[in-house]
Amino acid sequence: MKHSSNSLWIISVITLSSSCASPVISPPAKNSTSASLQTTEQSSLIPQQPPLQLGPDIRVDRRKSEVIIRAQIASRNGFLEQLVCKAGTREHESLLAVEAAPKMIHAALLAAGFTPGSPGAWTETQPDAAGKSVVNFQPPTGSKVELLVRWDDDGRINERALCEWVRGVSLNNSSTTPIVLPCDRFIFAGSHIRPNPKSLGPGEHYVADYTGSVVGLVTFGDEVIAFEEVIPDRVDVAPAMWESWTDRIPVEGTLIELIIRHPK
Repeated sequence: MKHSSNSLWIISVITLSSSCASPVISPPAKNSTSASLQTTEQSSLIPQQPPLQLGPDIRVDRRKSEVIIRAQIASRNGFLEQLVCKAGTREHESLLAVEAAPKMIHAALLAAGFTPGSPGAWTETQPDAAGKSVVNFQPPTGSKVELLVRWDDDGRINERALCEWVRGVSLNNSSTTPIVLPCDRFIFAGSHIRPNPKSLGPGEHYVADYTGSVVGLVTFGDEVIAFEEVIPDRVDVAPAMWESWTDRIPVEGTLIELIIRHPK
């Protein structure tokens, strides 16, 4: 994504939300001068940063520099091209679906201190005289992110890395041991801002709002968050490999919190 101005609408969202956030104030201890002094002293040394709420589905915990997004289980079977999509777009190939607009997720990540880059891309050369072509890869750029999921299972709160819900299939069938998806290879790519197609009328749009790509696995080149390895979106170039780890995933429709934070 080109970020010469970071887009006025993103800056406006963060400014407006920050100005509307209400500080969290702890009541002073009753009949305790020392406790009151301690509270005052602590608050002067440690500025309070209340959560920043960007609509009903996204909040930013600026103290922890993390973004929390309300989501639900979209699919728990089959091969994956996305880990997270916008509701109503790519649920059949995604683990999670979110109601939040991808551009608002982008704004929340900026507010949490992440730096956007650009999505990955791949190109294929024309076949030569021998019928061979070459595939060139351009990896995504941007801040690394850590992705976690948190949900309530009959009163017990579970928290896991999102990658634990994905497993790889051995392409040569030489092993039955599941291949683990690396957890440390996701990047805040930031999608793109492009001129509107005719169907949207005049102006510009945030591409991921239009396509639904929030956390990509396969490289479509429009992801808000991208997998570090470029995986072509054609099975004749890169056979499908990653699938849902069904036994580990709650039932479809389960409410989930998607947590995006800086890697530790």
